[in-house]
Amino acid sequence: MLSEKRKGPFCMVAASVCWSFGGVCIAFIPWGAMSIIGIRSLLAAIVFIIYKKSVKVELTKGNMLSALCLSATIILFVFANKLTTAAAAILLQFSAPIFIILIHLVFYKKKPRLSETVAVLITISGMLLFFADQLDGGALLGNLFAILSGLAFAGVFVCNKRKDAKPEQALFLGFLINAAAGLPFVFFQVTADFVAWIAVLFLGIVQVGFAYIFFSIGIKRTPALLACLITAMEPVLNPIWVVIATSFFMAEAEIPGFFSIIGGAVIVLTVVFYNIWLEKHPQKLDKQ
Repeated sequence: MLSEKRKGPFCMVAASVCWSFGGVCIAFIPWGAMSIIGIRSLLAAIVFIIYKKSVKVELTKGNMLSALCLSATIILFVFANKLTTAAAAILLQFSAPIFIILIHLVFYKKKPRLSETVAVLITISGMLLFFADQLDGGALLGNLFAILSGLAFAGVFVCNKRKDAKPEQALFLGFLINAAAGLPFVFFQVTADFVAWIAVLFLGIVQVGFAYIFFSIGIKRTPALLACLITAMEPVLNPIWVVIATSFFMAEAEIPGFFSIIGGAVIVLTVVFYNIWLEKHPQKLDKQ
């Protein structure tokens, strides 16, 4: 059995693995972005109801802020993907750890520790290497949406650490907001495509529903910055599933380049060693 100290990071890793299937699944869905958001958010909400056996949501400030941050993260990121390259969108969204440090500094008057700053800088360097083979300029508006998505993503981590926030309730509320926003588009964009429906069911149940169940467990037991760093595994795993899928279903597989492999290794090793360092220096653990 996992100890309580290790259960949090393990659940964040499991959430990252679930999230990482998003790109390959969306590639098989020819529908508009808002209809995909609406359907998978509704499915994720149903998964949460089954998991919690309850639809109770307390409208505390923490829950509402967290829910709005989650909703904004998903919507901004989807539109960023439509307006700029996927590589630029995911890279710029990963400004989230920097925003976590800034939010703690501005709103909580908490200066980052040297270990936190070093871990963030190394992880971002890994991200830059990871996308060096495929990153190009992209569109200004799409890049701006991606950065704002990173800010909102940071808000998800920080707000869920508030004393008046209950992660399961906040995430469920966020799903309801996105379902309400996206479902009207279903009537104009969705078709009777069997493969697309299988993909969107997987998105809603596993890629979002299961992922945020793991997230809701992990975020309670993991410092906000460490939790955000662990999610850097998601964009590393994402192209791996794309390689596998394109190898089976397309004429030419999308193979990551040399720098992508090196960058992915840097990210994973940074997260692993930062976890080990925290285990050996428990007094440094951020309880925020």
